Amino acid sequence: MRGTWQELLHHTITLPRAQQFGTIQQWRTERNEQQLEAWNSAFGPASLYEAWAQLPLMQGLYKSNRTVLRRVLDGRSSWHVVEIGGGNGALWQHFFSTQEQGTFTLIDPQPEVHAAVAARLPENITFHSIVAPVEQASIPEADALICSLTLHHIAGLDRAQRRSFGFTGDGKQEVLQRFVQALADRQGVGILNEADCYNEIDLPSRDPVLIEHFLDVYVRRAAMAVATALETEVDEGLRNRWEVILQHWCLDQIEHALVARAERDVYELDVVHWLTLLKQAGAQLQNHQYTDEWYLFQQYIFYSDKVLAPLLKRYP
Repeated sequence: MRGTWQELLHHTITLPRAQQFGTIQQWRTERNEQQLEAWNSAFGPASLYEAWAQLPLMQGLYKSNRTVLRRVLDGRSSWHVVEIGGGNGALWQHFFSTQEQGTFTLIDPQPEVHAAVAARLPENITFHSIVAPVEQASIPEADALICSLTLHHIAGLDRAQRRSFGFTGDGKQEVLQRFVQALADRQGVGILNEADCYNEIDLPSRDPVLIEHFLDVYVRRAAMAVATALETEVDEGLRNRWEVILQHWCLDQIEHALVARAERDVYELDVVHWLTLLKQAGAQLQNHQYTDEWYLFQQYIFYSDKVLAPLLKRYP
């Protein structure tokens, strides 16, 4: 088939759903391969991650997060922000003023991420670096804690579910519990961003339900969002990188539905399951909403249940 990405995707998602996976696999063999940059492996101006951060999909997420963070930090002196999973630091570009005083702690297993985030912060912000997966890190007390598109890499709702499938260590609930504890004493606010889709370890590899869920999140929403952005006026270099993102960071993701559980890498939850986990972790939910028109990313704003709700009425 020939045509724009938007036309090809539109044709595919109007097929019977049972035919869509095979159709996309055929596309991927017909399309010319382009140089692949692995996720979270490069963060410079010409990187795929830099192009990813410029997509309207991500710009909406950054804008929504900045709005909440500004409301949380304004009026607080000597604040402490903790970020879990920093990406290329685009969230913080021009966010802090040169007059603010505060401490910023980043928790991420990739040293390159720490360098990228630190470069976005002004000198008046004290930067602390914890190079470790969040499951292994000690999370300090925080006025604001933000975790974006990170927890879906942890398999399992909780430690018990992980154990039932042969995994060890903490699941998502235990990590969320540590988030909530980090917010309690400072009456802090947490922000969690994750895709709204269920691909947890209880769905076995090659299960038609799992394949359908991967198609929904990575093709009908993520790939269509990128394809739509490709129809706008952007420079050729950015357009080329968006095409690579569409092919390798969206369409290629459906192959995760075919691999063994331990190799899947993405274990996403839908909104209902995230809301349940947050409650079980001792979090009080202040608000949750989609941050993009494709209804891909959901933002959850929460605080410790030790904090009285009226304290946060100023954070609508």
